[in-house]
Amino acid sequence: IPFLDDDYDTDKWNTHTKGLEFDPERGQRCTVCYDIEWSELRCMHMSIATTNATSRWKDAIQVDDYGFRAVAEYNGLQYWCQDWQSD
Repeated sequence: IPFLDDDYDTDKWNTHTKGLEFDPERGQRCTVCYDIEWSELRCMHMSIATTNATSRWKDAIQVDDYGFRAVAEYNGLQYWCQDWQSD
């Protein structure tokens, strides 16, 4: 499986999440962050996946819901959903 290691754009993240600084984990700020992270991936690949849902602080349902919505607008793009969380 090809792996893309891209630089994290802190300035872009700060701009897009301005006003959400005190938003709780699993809130709107997470959705904004997913959109930032996956916006370029959607244009470059036929399938995408994320390890975001492995964190105990993340809501796997929220992550997967966004993953499926992120690929819905691109014909043929697939979101690879896998439960990697451990108890």
